[in-house]
Amino acid sequence: MKTRGVPDFLLLFLTALLVGFGLLMVLSASSIFALTSFTAHGCSYCNGDELYFVKRQILFLLLGIFGMLVAMNIPFSFYKRHFLGIALISLLALFLVLIPGIGVKINGARSWFNLGVANLQPAEFAKLGLILYLAAIISKKGDGIRKLKSGLMPPLVITGLFFLLIAFQPDLGSAAILLGVALVVLICGGARLVQLIGIGLPTVSVALFAYISTKEYAINRINSYMDPWSDPLHTGYNIIQSWIAIAHGGISGTGFGRSIQKYLYLPEAHTDFIFSIISEELGFIGASLFLLVYLLYLLRGIHICLRVKDTFASLVGIGVITMIGLQAMINIGGVTGLIPLTGVPLPFISYGGSSLLVCLIATGILLSVSREVSRQKIEEQLQQQHSFSM
Repeated sequence: MKTRGVPDFLLLFLTALLVGFGLLMVLSASSIFALTSFTAHGCSYCNGDELYFVKRQILFLLLGIFGMLVAMNIPFSFYKRHFLGIALISLLALFLVLIPGIGVKINGARSWFNLGVANLQPAEFAKLGLILYLAAIISKKGDGIRKLKSGLMPPLVITGLFFLLIAFQPDLGSAAILLGVALVVLICGGARLVQLIGIGLPTVSVALFAYISTKEYAINRINSYMDPWSDPLHTGYNIIQSWIAIAHGGISGTGFGRSIQKYLYLPEAHTDFIFSIISEELGFIGASLFLLVYLLYLLRGIHICLRVKDTFASLVGIGVITMIGLQAMINIGGVTGLIPLTGVPLPFISYGGSSLLVCLIATGILLSVSREVSRQKIEEQLQQQHSFSM
């Protein structure tokens, strides 16, 4: 019988810290919006319940924990055998969501499936599907990935297809994260950096220019990034209110639940701009401690990836860590004004079922990889004991 290792409990503990803290911040950031939306606009889904978003987040959290436990207890070899089916289902979902009547348009993007009780965003799951596909292909090709035509081009074409389907929704933030994750996995898998730059840089530059030049909201986001004060009540409003929240927090913060900006000054306070509320209520010290937990999570994930001997498992872990880390960087960079706003949620923290589900399932896969690391260590110890007894 094959030995099964134990999951990495430090990673599990850090995940619990993040989701627990995220639930508290959703409680603080969403209560005023949930209450006043019903009072002012007759928002029937909130029904005047200030705990509406927290209750739904708890539901998604329970589903996510279940998904994480299932993914954690599935041997990573299962994902290696079924990577193609997972990738094809992800692609099919991205195709279907673009069809009117099937996909639902929210905030100008047709990115959601309406499942009645909740909306599901297939782009979030597609990131995970692409990670599994790239890891499996690279591990099969080995050094062949360094060949342009037969090695690198097939995964690049598939990555481009994923990217275009998400960009057509349009969801440029998720598309950019997917592209960044693919790039890191390919580089770590042995692809030539010169080839990636030679093919990817001009292609992405042309596509990005064409996209931005034809989308008014994208142009507005660039303008608000360059000079938000040129239109403080329209294109620059969100980032200015975010800066006010961060500045108001100061060093020690206003205290949990005492944010002023969440009183409808800052839009999307419980989703895209939740880090601004964290900074306001907990200040520089609290936000720094929160980012430290994020950093420890990422470093622990990297530690697991470096210790596992299987190439596929290592690349999947790298993809998961890159997905979560890059999404956090883009979200925080956007709300602090370091980069243009993209509208991506903060992993484990922001309100949103799809993002939380995928982050927890992805963590479950990473924990499955950690069990393989533990199994390797146990087998090595048994071999050493056997050799010693001989």
